[in-house]
Amino acid sequence: AVQQGAFNSEYNLKLAITPIPFLGMEGAVQLDYSVIPIVEARMNDATNVTCDMFATALYNNTSNNQAFIGLPGAIDDGTNATTYGNINRTTNTWWKSKVYSAGNVNATRQNVLQYIAGTVKAGAEVPTFGVCGFGTWTLLAQDFVGQEIYQITPENAFDSSSDGPRSAFRALMVGGVPIFADPFCPEGSMYFINSNYLSLYIHEMASFAFTGYESTISNFQVGYIGAVLVVAELVSVKPVTMSRVSGFNSLTL
Repeated sequence: AVQQGAFNSEYNLKLAITPIPFLGMEGAVQLDYSVIPIVEARMNDATNVTCDMFATALYNNTSNNQAFIGLPGAIDDGTNATTYGNINRTTNTWWKSKVYSAGNVNATRQNVLQYIAGTVKAGAEVPTFGVCGFGTWTLLAQDFVGQEIYQITPENAFDSSSDGPRSAFRALMVGGVPIFADPFCPEGSMYFINSNYLSLYIHEMASFAFTGYESTISNFQVGYIGAVLVVAELVSVKPVTMSRVSGFNSLTL
C-alpha cells in the first residue's frame, strides 16, 4: 500500500505590538534638544524591546499561545509540547526531537560531540550550529583554550594582527558544528539547530511595520502615538534533525 509521506503542520501567527508615544509637552520641552530627540530615542528603544521580547519567548515559552512557541516546544520529544504544529508527537514519533540530560557535568568537546553524533543518527543530517548560555559556553571554551599552540617565526611578527596573538574563538567548533553563546539561552542547556528546517516566519504585510503617528486628541491628550507591528511565528518542519541537551554545569558570570 502507498504510505503517506507528508503531513500538514499548522501554526498560529502571533501579533506583537510595540507602542511608541510622543506627548505634546515632551515635544515642547525637546524643541531645542542638545543631544538626541526623544522620538529617535524611543524608535531605537522599540527595536531593543521587541527583540528582547522575541528572544525571551523563543527560549522559554511552550504554553502561552499569545506568544511565540519557542525552542523548548519546537525541539522537544513531547515533554514540553505533546502536540506541535497540530501534529501529535505520541502518535507520530517521527515528529520528536532527541532530548538529552547531561547529568550535571561540564560541557567538553567529547560529550558535546557525543550529542551531535546522536542528533545526526536520529535525523540523518548534521545540525547547522549549536547555541547555549554564556556560562555554559565559557566552560566549554576552557576545554579548547588549554590546547592552543602559538607558532613563532624568527624575524617575523608574533602574529598577523598588530594587537597581538589571537586566543580563543567566538564560535567553538566541535565536529564541524560551531557552538555559539547567546545571553538569552538558559544556562545549562544547549540546542543543536538545523537552519534548513527552522525559521522565524514573518508575514510580509507586518514585517516590523510602523503604523505612523495618530493624534491622541480623541483621548483629550495633546500628543501622538504610533506602533511597530510584527506578525510572525517560529516554525520547525523537521524536529528530528535537531536536539536539546540539559544538565550542563555553567559558570556564574
